[in-house]
Amino acid sequence: MKAAVIDLGSNSTRLLIAEIEGEKIKPLFKDLITTRLGEGVIKNGLLSPKSMENTLSAVAEFKKKALSSDCERIIAFATSAVREARNGKDFLDLIERETGIEVRLLPGQEEAKLSFLGARESLGIQGQALVIDIGGGSTELALGKKEIELSESLPMGAVRWTGQFLKSDPPKVEEIDALRSEAEKLLCGFKKRFQEVKNPEGVTAIGVGGTFTTLSAICLKLREYHWSKVHGCVLQFESVEDITRKLCRLTANERKQIPGLAPERADIIAAGALIALEIMKVLELESVIVSEADLMEGILLTN
Repeated sequence: MKAAVIDLGSNSTRLLIAEIEGEKIKPLFKDLITTRLGEGVIKNGLLSPKSMENTLSAVAEFKKKALSSDCERIIAFATSAVREARNGKDFLDLIERETGIEVRLLPGQEEAKLSFLGARESLGIQGQALVIDIGGGSTELALGKKEIELSESLPMGAVRWTGQFLKSDPPKVEEIDALRSEAEKLLCGFKKRFQEVKNPEGVTAIGVGGTFTTLSAICLKLREYHWSKVHGCVLQFESVEDITRKLCRLTANERKQIPGLAPERADIIAAGALIALEIMKVLELESVIVSEADLMEGILLTN
């Protein structure tokens, strides 16, 4: 059976068209449109008219692609930007009226669970895994084997923290320090529980979301991005540290020249990279395996 999944994220609206064979998900087509749904929420707690218009247009376009690909089902969901926006429910009602697609609003804990399922299954990880999903507005952490033993959703994301902390271009040292300090503070509670629950023999850390896939593409110096090239890429702590240092020294325009970095992500990648680096540092992770499969695949496995 063919199915389509549409993800209304805080930074971008994404499409996955996949073939479902039993419990196996075979990706056939992926697309992404940068819509920045989370920007207005950060500023005033509301989805902005422009971001809503862009997202509505993206959903309509993706519906056409799904139907032209003979998809039998279309599943759509929204995450942190819509969760937090005071006009989030009104926007989802508008999408349903305009496109006929009912968008499900995912709680943070369910978002973490779905990312865990999608990433772990696609990489075939057998032991204990920690899935780290850095989004535009939030970061989800989930630890477990076949079932999740520990999970948390934290209000730190690439779009949110660019607006909240990295207001200069390039960011100032004190802005970077403030971001890292806040990340360490937010991670403190999870770190304690993580150390109690994690397997002494080791945990496989898996990174999902645009920050990790972009860091992989930069590490691999990809001139042309394709999901299959970054899926399974291993990022060492030292590489993430080097790339983050470089990103923070450059302006957004200068970052656009970096091979592997999509121009539309140039203004938010420094915040995303700093979040990734701080997570690896606080949780003492030597490396992270990058997965292109995430909650989109996870939602297909559970529906």
